[in-house]
Amino acid sequence: MRWLYHALPRSQADALLADAAAELRPASLDRDGFVHASYLPEAEASARLYVADDPVVLRIDPRRVPHRVEEASTPRGPMPHVHGPVPRDAIVATHELEALGALDRIVGTRFGFVAFEGMTLLDLVGVLDPVSRIASMGFDPASTCEVVSGTLGTSVWEGAGARLSVAKVRPNLGGYDVVILPGGPGARSLVRDTAFLRWLETYPKNRLAASVCTGALLWGAAGRLKEKRATTHASALDALRGLGAEVSDAPPRLVADAGTLTAGGVTAGLDLGLELARRFVGAEAARAIARQMELPSGFGA
Repeated sequence: MRWLYHALPRSQADALLADAAAELRPASLDRDGFVHASYLPEAEASARLYVADDPVVLRIDPRRVPHRVEEASTPRGPMPHVHGPVPRDAIVATHELEALGALDRIVGTRFGFVAFEGMTLLDLVGVLDPVSRIASMGFDPASTCEVVSGTLGTSVWEGAGARLSVAKVRPNLGGYDVVILPGGPGARSLVRDTAFLRWLETYPKNRLAASVCTGALLWGAAGRLKEKRATTHASALDALRGLGAEVSDAPPRLVADAGTLTAGGVTAGLDLGLELARRFVGAEAARAIARQMELPSGFGA
């Protein structure tokens, strides 16, 4: 994943940065349907080409953009298009043209995994294992994975003589770039747990919400899947529709929409883990992780 850059006059940048509730809404959004952005190699040239009045360059974190980002082929190379306004929270720095530096690839993504009593262990571990390999295999050693408790108490799963305990209980979800919810029988009761849902609602709405199996019901109950394409375990598709999601009768194992990524039944956690690796460190890294895990050829493709 790469930083996005957008140039504009200094006066406009100053006004935007002064308002924490502001959004970047250039004229191109109404005219073309998207915000024109650049990657680092073209950021300075784009600024000089399109901004005549004292240009500066905003650096944008795509992990905090709740809209589709598409890469378009242009005569000057690939250019990212952001299909919606950019929240102020996603603008992490302003750069002078002569001091853009070398910030191109994003590192240090923080993945949070929410465990709870009554979850299906494979829902959690199936996605955690491939995502943890982003760091352990050296693709981004600064990325982190942390499992936290979504229910009260640090012991969150027990079965077959084993127990899973975690260090944190309902921490501030704003500390993560991605939050992943597993499913399981316990998810059905958490859908009605207002304290748990209020905690989920503290996760910033412009960051990626992901789930495995009936974990999607929890995001749905927290209001994150309304009018968004999503999936869950086959037995819970109607329940997910009832929470406002758009669900097909035969959804694929993995369904992506703006700001959300949901996986089907329990083994689809592996698909989700590989897709997160692909998004954050690239397709070749995801393939290498799949090979290291000795997954069948084409798994998660």
